[in-house]
Amino acid sequence: MRGSRLGWRSAASRPQRHDGTSMPVPPDDVPPDVSATDPQYSPEFQAGLLASQKGDRVAAVEAFTRAAGRFPMYGPTHANLGTLTGQLGHSALAMRCFQRALAVDPGHAEAWSNFASQLCRVHRDEDAIAVLKRALSVAPRHAGALCNLGAILFDAGQTARAEACFRQSLALDPTMHKAAKNLGFALLRRGDLGAGFGWYEHRHAVSPPPAPMLDTPVPRWRGGALNGVSLLAVTEQGEGDSIQFVRYAKLVERGGGTLTMLCSPALKRLMTRADGVRQVVADGDRMPRVDAWTPLLSLPHLLGTDRGSIPGGVPYLHPAPEDAAAWRTRLSDTAGLKVGLVWAGNPSFEGDRWRSPRFTAVAPLLTLPGVHMVLLQVGDGRRDLAGHVLPTTVTDLGDRIRDFADTAAIMAGLDLVITSCTAPAHLAGALGRPVWIMLPFAADWRWMEGRADSPWYPTARLFRQPTPGDWTSVVTAISAELQAVAAGRRPLNGLV
Repeated sequence: MRGSRLGWRSAASRPQRHDGTSMPVPPDDVPPDVSATDPQYSPEFQAGLLASQKGDRVAAVEAFTRAAGRFPMYGPTHANLGTLTGQLGHSALAMRCFQRALAVDPGHAEAWSNFASQLCRVHRDEDAIAVLKRALSVAPRHAGALCNLGAILFDAGQTARAEACFRQSLALDPTMHKAAKNLGFALLRRGDLGAGFGWYEHRHAVSPPPAPMLDTPVPRWRGGALNGVSLLAVTEQGEGDSIQFVRYAKLVERGGGTLTMLCSPALKRLMTRADGVRQVVADGDRMPRVDAWTPLLSLPHLLGTDRGSIPGGVPYLHPAPEDAAAWRTRLSDTAGLKVGLVWAGNPSFEGDRWRSPRFTAVAPLLTLPGVHMVLLQVGDGRRDLAGHVLPTTVTDLGDRIRDFADTAAIMAGLDLVITSCTAPAHLAGALGRPVWIMLPFAADWRWMEGRADSPWYPTARLFRQPTPGDWTSVVTAISAELQAVAAGRRPLNGLV
């Protein structure tokens, strides 16, 4: 479940009328004089709509470009070009298209709203807020603009204002499912888990979950008695989400059911050692016989989780004992406090620029006296090491890690893990290992607001940015605490 960049309501894949409503394809018998004089019914514009509805953005851009050449003063054509070219990654061209659309039709509220979406894609959030305010001055009851404004405010850490925007959007248009999903994020961040998980179910109205490919189709589980039910839980979102929510397998087991996990290959070995999981299959494996299936992240809602009933007991994941022993032996000749370090998540996640401090920011931690750093970074974040000579008090194991089971086995032999908000943070917490998590100013919903601890992970301590982008303060605070522990002035267990 990813909360850092919330869902935008954009008109690109569903071309819009000037007033923001869906534009159906006109009948074939539109009189020639209409298609020749009305830009909305011109063959070029309609070809753009058809291509867009089919998902062929390149063909849609070509058709709308021809339409713009024929009717240059028709704003919706330029607005659709702006949205489509932005989705294709042509940011500068998208900006020009929106500017043309608004120059010829400054009252086009949908264009203002989608222009704001494009501004956010290039990290111009303040400009996007100004543009959305302009959209709402043109159309105060524009549900999409309110949803988009709420998304920006949420990312800025203004949760209460964001929640108000989402509620206003839904009051105007109850079918605005992205606003409903985003409202779920806002409530979850505030700690209202009962309502938040309920609203979060609207994510499936935005993007339906793919049903598992089973030999015999089975129904989706919608809640109710579990006694005797064999349930297939399908992972969704990121791997950190899978690690966080596999804890619900124990609740299924306590209810008399059995749970099989369908997960990514990178998680398969780890999940075989999760409490309550009967069987694990990965993408591409032959599917087992089950009675029903469910998206994994629907279990908190279906099992009635609220703030007082979070299944927070740890550990619920366990490394293979022989692997943990082997890594412990490998690290036995290192002196000092053994601390794992991760500084970057998956860059394909749109909010990664906010959550990942990167190596340069955390580098001061590598030279603290009495501390031996063990680098656990895998993937794209390893590029940060290029050109750096690591101190002798650092062991880099990132290139030795094959999957999350390896990471778990290494963590079992460490005194502490320090990590950004990414999957290893959840892994350390699920293993019951002491973990210090570096968080951006507007942190993901699961860390709630204003807390230094987490009800999801009792062994976690949260270090939050005091202002947006300020990783220096976070690393300075961690450095001071770590030096106190390494020098024996403070027990590690007293900090978690």
